[in-house]
Amino acid sequence: MASPDVEVTPSDLRFRFQINKQLLATITINNPSSQRVAFKIKTTAPKKYVVRPSSGVVEPSTNVSIQVIMQAQKEYTAEFANCKDKFMVQTTVLEDAEQIEKDTFNKEVRKDLKEYRLRVTIEGPAAPPSPVPEANEADDEGVAVRVSAVPPAAPAPQLASSPAAEPAVDPRLRNAVDNLHAATVENQQLKAQVDRLQRERDELRRQLDIFQLQGGAFKTGASGPQQAATAPKPQLSMAIVLLVAVVAFLVGHYMRF
Repeated sequence: MASPDVEVTPSDLRFRFQINKQLLATITINNPSSQRVAFKIKTTAPKKYVVRPSSGVVEPSTNVSIQVIMQAQKEYTAEFANCKDKFMVQTTVLEDAEQIEKDTFNKEVRKDLKEYRLRVTIEGPAAPPSPVPEANEADDEGVAVRVSAVPPAAPAPQLASSPAAEPAVDPRLRNAVDNLHAATVENQQLKAQVDRLQRERDELRRQLDIFQLQGGAFKTGASGPQQAATAPKPQLSMAIVLLVAVVAFLVGHYMRF
C-alpha cells in the first residue's frame, strides 16, 4: 500500500539565539488523506535538541504539532552561524488497528516509507534598537510627517520674581549674635575711653615732671632753705591716683571680653 503524501511544515527550522535560554520551534504534520499515518522524528544532533513527541500517529484529515526544543547555550559560536544540523520526518501508513512497533520505520520492511528532511538555521542574537532612524524609514514615512508628530517642547518655567523666603533662624542663635554685636560696640567705646584717659594721664605726667623741675629750682634759689620748706606741695597727687584707678577699672573690664 502506497503511503499518502502528508504536508510537513516548515521546511526550514529557524531559531532566534538567546544566551542561556531554551529555543523553541514547531513542526506541523498535516494528513489530508483518509488513512492513518505513523510518523517519527530523527535529528543529526540528538544531544542538542528535545523532540516532543518524537513519534506518533496522525489520524485521517487531522494534523499534529511537534515541539522541537534547542537546549540552552552559553554563547553564540561560529558553529551556530554555520549550522549543519538537520531533522528528518519519516511517515508510513498504518492499518486501522495497527500500532507502532520496532520495525514500523524500517526501510526494508516498509516499502511505502517516506522521508522529509528539514534544515536548521540559528539566527544570531537580536541587535539592540538604533536610536537614529534608518534612511529608508525616513523615505518611506516622510520626514515631514515624523517631525509634525513630535509634540512641541514645553516652555521653560519662568523664575519667580518674588524674593526667596528667608530660612528660619533659631531665636537663641539670633539673641547670641545680637549680644555679641552689642558687646563689640561697647568694647570699642571702652577702648576709645581708655585711649583718651591714657592720653590725659601722659599729659598730667608731663605737667608733673615740669612742676617738679620748677620746684627743685625754687629750693636752690635766693630765698634759702626756709622758703623751700614753706613752698606749697603739688595738688595733683590725688587726681593722678583717681585717674590711674579709673584706667585700671576700664582696662580690667575691657580684658574680660
